[in-house]
Amino acid sequence: MKARKLLAGLAILMVMGLIITSCGPAAPDYDTDIYGDLDNLDPSGQTITYWYQHSGSREETMLAMIDDFNATNEWGITVQGEYAGGYDEIYNKIIAGIPSGEVPDLSVAYQNQAATYATQGAVVELTPYIESETWGYTEEELEDFFPFVREGDVLPQFDGQYGFATQRSMEVLYYNVDWLTELGYDHPPRTWEEFREMACAASDPAAGTYGYEFSIDTSTFVDMLVNHGGQMLNEDATEWVFDSEAGVETLSFIQELFNDGCAILETEAYADQADFGSGIVLFTISSTSGLPYYRSAVAEGAGFNWNVAPLPTALDAPRPDIYGASISVMKTDPESQLAAWLFIKWLAEPEPQARWARASNYFPVRASVASTLDDYFGENPQYEESFSFLAYTPAIEPGVAGYDECRDAIGEMMTAVSNGENPQSWLTSTVEECNAFLAEAAPD
Repeated sequence: MKARKLLAGLAILMVMGLIITSCGPAAPDYDTDIYGDLDNLDPSGQTITYWYQHSGSREETMLAMIDDFNATNEWGITVQGEYAGGYDEIYNKIIAGIPSGEVPDLSVAYQNQAATYATQGAVVELTPYIESETWGYTEEELEDFFPFVREGDVLPQFDGQYGFATQRSMEVLYYNVDWLTELGYDHPPRTWEEFREMACAASDPAAGTYGYEFSIDTSTFVDMLVNHGGQMLNEDATEWVFDSEAGVETLSFIQELFNDGCAILETEAYADQADFGSGIVLFTISSTSGLPYYRSAVAEGAGFNWNVAPLPTALDAPRPDIYGASISVMKTDPESQLAAWLFIKWLAEPEPQARWARASNYFPVRASVASTLDDYFGENPQYEESFSFLAYTPAIEPGVAGYDECRDAIGEMMTAVSNGENPQSWLTSTVEECNAFLAEAAPD
């Protein structure tokens, strides 16, 4: 009898144990060896290093912002900001430092660069931080971010987010409003046919005036391709597909402008800005980060009315190439990684975002920041105009390992086609070359 009671008691205890276990906290859906126990992690007193590419007045502002974070964050985290060179130099330093662990705690990185770091297991995926109840965002807060903040940093080769955007730029069409008006037009080109018509109407090679100054820039090719209805990669990011009919149309369009005397090739850095400002070029295509330089070029040059527009499109609505480097967290230890995330999160808060937008002319990544920029919009109407284009569905450049090398190959292709070589032949060979880079750099 006693044995039966003992067995019955043990059975009850086992059932109660199962009930208690099932009602207890669920196991985290992230690797605690990498992230630690996030809800119980303490980042207090951490000192972390941030590598950035900013120089001049932008670096002065960034360092001042870092000082503010260091003085005010509740955990006593200290960020040490370091200018580590341009984007490529930073990338090369990190690649060289990964084997020995000589890398910063967080660094500026384009998406394809972060993908290369991820193939070597050197960066952490950020979703556990973003979705953490303790350290992340509420749904309401996430809704304030422009969609490209999440979409643009999800790496298709890893199906995860390995960077977080705190700024963005955009490819836009710069145009001379007064010149277009003289030609009888009351709007910038909305279609590629209108672009050709306007550019050719403005061109007089004998007088040294041209409708368009073409710059060799892969982002321009991406923007033109997407707005001709094409795409760079296939859906599962395993193959480059820009050698499509849309790719041929894009390169043929550029080549025909040259053949018809309606375009000129930029032959030295920033010549497009200078020629636009001098009033001898009707259109250029460039980044919104160049807005202050265009403003200066026009003010010091011909002094005309000018503005920006999305690129022409064959689609129902334009798809601007919204791009920029994000910030990635290197794989170090849980406390340092969390401290790095908290600094990124602070940079993405509305007040630092507004401050950085004013200092850098980059776009903020949160929609609510616009309400604090009324005076800046008033002083910079072209910035306000281009800010409105953030409402369009963006063209996202490929965030895959091997894209750096592919961009170089695309640049060679654009140069060759500008000099009269066959678009289809170059597309075919360039896609083959890019696919070789993709296969070589793909994760195991």
